[in-house]
Amino acid sequence: MAVSRVLAGETQQEVARSLQVHSQTVWKWIDAYRREGESGIESTPATGREPSLSATQQDRLKRTIIGKNPQQLSFGPALWTLPLVQELIEKKFGVVLHKTTVARVLERLGLTPQKPIRRAFQRDDEEVLRWTTTEFPRIVRESRKRQSTLLFLDETGVHEDGPIGTTWGAKGQTPVVRVSGTRRRTNTISAISPRGRLWFRCYGGTLRAPLFIDFLRAMLHDFTKPLDVITDRHPAHVAAAVKRFLHEHRNRIRVHFLPGYAPDLNPDEHVWSHLKGIFRRAPLHPKEDFAEVVRTSMEVIQEDRKLVRSFFDHPEVAYIRKAIKW
Repeated sequence: MAVSRVLAGETQQEVARSLQVHSQTVWKWIDAYRREGESGIESTPATGREPSLSATQQDRLKRTIIGKNPQQLSFGPALWTLPLVQELIEKKFGVVLHKTTVARVLERLGLTPQKPIRRAFQRDDEEVLRWTTTEFPRIVRESRKRQSTLLFLDETGVHEDGPIGTTWGAKGQTPVVRVSGTRRRTNTISAISPRGRLWFRCYGGTLRAPLFIDFLRAMLHDFTKPLDVITDRHPAHVAAAVKRFLHEHRNRIRVHFLPGYAPDLNPDEHVWSHLKGIFRRAPLHPKEDFAEVVRTSMEVIQEDRKLVRSFFDHPEVAYIRKAIKW
């Protein structure tokens, strides 16, 4: 703009006053333009200070945080925190950074604070891989040949004194939510299909073989097609009475077992996450019938087939969508 106005006939002093810059600055712009043309007055980004960690060091830091937990490096806890990353940077690269700077570095590396998934040491990752890539696709192929319905089954207990969700409040004044002091519990068993259908039953006490058999018998009553049920190895699922029942009805129902210590492979787990989220957001009043509210909440989920189908969208059960070719 300054160069164009000077070339149009204005004086450098007039242009400097108009743009509120020193006249010497305008002279430098004109001089650069005359020597190098428009390329001489193009904007260039400020160089800024040199980064505390080189690109190579940042790459090593990212691979360390993603690839290992602090315990593997003898840092103590199993979770990466900013103080631990500070310590890692100092030990690994000899650079001392403020916690705020560490946070900015991690953000630039595409790392964010996340709640980790709990995973049992007993989990066999090779068995999980075999299930997702070989065993389950085989079940899907056989299910199509039999024209059976694919179901995922699981159980859970809903506790009245479960955790409560977060709410907004004045700083320094923790909000209070009045809840019942009792510790009522209701158990629920359910089965869901990829098409968004859900069957459930609420019950008290421990799940035992007779109750599990009754639930399977009720589903057989609702279906004309054969069933392929996928579940875990709960004691009630592998009891001798259940095996006899399945043998008697082997032409109509088959039960397949997930790998041990791998509940995340079952989309029915997300039914429980949604159900318990309802009670975290809306704790019960003392006079409400806890079992009845749980049953009603399950009915609401049952009626929302779009919601039930969404439980199959979770990344941890992507192997199901891949096998059934959604």
